[in-house]
Amino acid sequence: MADSEGPRPTFWIPTQSTEDPNRFEFVARQGACAGPPERQFLMGGVSMAAGVHALETAIGRPLLWATAQFAGGATLNSRIDITVRKLAEGRTVVQAVADLTEDGRSVLHVSAALGGWDDSEGRQFLNMPPVPPPAECAESHEIPFSRDDNLAGRIERRSVHQDDATAEEMVWVRVKDTGPADAARLSLISDFFLGAHTRTRGGRSLDNTVRIHALPKTDWVLNVTRMSGFAAGVAHGVLYQFGEDGTLLTTASQTGLLPPR
Repeated sequence: MADSEGPRPTFWIPTQSTEDPNRFEFVARQGACAGPPERQFLMGGVSMAAGVHALETAIGRPLLWATAQFAGGATLNSRIDITVRKLAEGRTVVQAVADLTEDGRSVLHVSAALGGWDDSEGRQFLNMPPVPPPAECAESHEIPFSRDDNLAGRIERRSVHQDDATAEEMVWVRVKDTGPADAARLSLISDFFLGAHTRTRGGRSLDNTVRIHALPKTDWVLNVTRMSGFAAGVAHGVLYQFGEDGTLLTTASQTGLLPPR
């Protein structure tokens, strides 16, 4: 990005209603979609990012954790309605949900907690593995159907390590030209869970959980994915996200359908 240019619009941010602050609208434009030209679809991580942004905006508090259940797909140019609803509110934490629908059909359901208090007792027990910085890692081109105008073209990946025997992958990831990572961006980036093992490539995510540890300013995010195992036709596993300075950003976990052989 040239110094004279500002960041690109963050393509996952929905439009808040001027009449009801708990309602939002999101259109699945080209930059939020993946897939072949004749069958482009809204990536689940983008819809989760839109839901997280809506929750933080409507509730007015930062995300602590969010669990997304991918209930149905959406295609290019779909209009998605987002409704935020509080379930419970205490002195420091609000429990809330966001429902994303298209013409009344469920696309995504997000359960979340937002708020918290001062971080004077904040501690990090999990350390980032020793890895080279992004500039010293080879660019990864493993996202299919990548073009400049679609989602895959907006994601930059630098491969560090991948091993099917241990079902582990480490890769630096960033969303090009959209600014430093926040809760919504990290939710989007964490959805690159499937693909860490070659058997999972082409699979479909059923859910995604993101737990926020810290949000320091960082451009690149290290995704450390560890598959727990395959069972009943699905893959289970965890994903840790670290900033460039080694700060633990999130702990994520996911279950995804294995693609048919």
